[in-house]
Amino acid sequence: MIIPISIGHNENWAQRVCLGVDASEMNCDRDAVFYASDVEIPGTIAICVGSAGDHGSENFRSSVSQGEDAGISGWEHQFVFYAFADQVPGTVPHAVGHADNQEGGWKYRVSDNCDFAGDKGWEHDFVFYAFPINANHLVPISVSYNDDNWIYKLNFGVKKTCNHTKHSFTFKALTEAGPDTIPIAVGKAGEHETKRHRVSQGESADDDGWEHKFTFHAFAEEKPGTIPIGVGHAEWEHGWKYRVSENCTDAGDNGWEHDFCFYAYPADLSHLIPISVGSESEHWCNLLQETEHLEEGYYSHNTKFHAFRGPYPGTIPVSLGEAGNLDDHTLRSRIDNGPDASGNGWEHVLTFYAFDEKRPGTIAISIGHADFELGGWKYRVVKDSDSAEGDGWTHDFTFYAYPN
Repeated sequence: MIIPISIGHNENWAQRVCLGVDASEMNCDRDAVFYASDVEIPGTIAICVGSAGDHGSENFRSSVSQGEDAGISGWEHQFVFYAFADQVPGTVPHAVGHADNQEGGWKYRVSDNCDFAGDKGWEHDFVFYAFPINANHLVPISVSYNDDNWIYKLNFGVKKTCNHTKHSFTFKALTEAGPDTIPIAVGKAGEHETKRHRVSQGESADDDGWEHKFTFHAFAEEKPGTIPIGVGHAEWEHGWKYRVSENCTDAGDNGWEHDFCFYAYPADLSHLIPISVGSESEHWCNLLQETEHLEEGYYSHNTKFHAFRGPYPGTIPVSLGEAGNLDDHTLRSRIDNGPDASGNGWEHVLTFYAFDEKRPGTIAISIGHADFELGGWKYRVVKDSDSAEGDGWTHDFTFYAYPN
């Protein structure tokens, strides 16, 4: 679904746009690479690429315009991609403009990390938002700490706290190597109150008594939209401990020795919403609401997960509906694989977006339904399972979201 698109230019600054990560095959200087979708997803617009002039000639150039077909006004249609009309987490603006071409006709430009392409004789056309790196490999990593002995831990996921640790911050990094990235390994050592994580450059952190946990990839130098994250270590009675600091280029103060700095994307948690699941024991129904903790009538809080507020690459819309009321114990939620949970007596409540495949840090959330004793259907949520079938329940679908 996510495809790389390269931009390059020739001597008269007529840009050439092609599929792939290297525009040099089009005999031009590479300007940038961005990642977009090859199919329409919610929140995206269609953008078409055309070409004019003979391949290999100085006059060969690309057009970039909104729509499904670039084959008009002398241009030959090449391909279509889909980018966001508004900014979503991890995307940067790309401005499109056009100008008169010296050899006749128009020439186009696409400027990355820019929202206006109307300077230096160019006329601004429109803006789209795309990922500067492959969004399929971009995952959140949460940092937590214990302020008794200042031990730090890193985990895949949005916000992970355990064993008396406090959440510090969340950043986004890559699970696979990308242009200008370095591998960073996380290891673990100790047990109980001495359990701690190590962060070091390299593919593995399994030496000197540490057990390798996972590896992620981040930038060695600043990139548009990234923040610096400093790593340091200090002597401790049980061995070394490591520190990870947000918006920091030097982690060497207050008794810590600075090791290195990497650059990653901040995780804008405002684009995530908490979905809490409540349960009741009379009819074994579930009730879902956008809240940190669900307490509604005879429903008690069961679990919680985080999903996207709006569309995000690799996600599907999941909708919540409600039927019944608290007074006669018929209130319950419907969980539907689609953009609308209304119909057949259900009232649509909200739509969130979750992954349709497993991603690092996510868990499976399975949805099933069964006949409701008082008429209609009832739904249930099964956490950490690929199926909601059994005991009279029929499995409907599975999505993947971030646990708390």
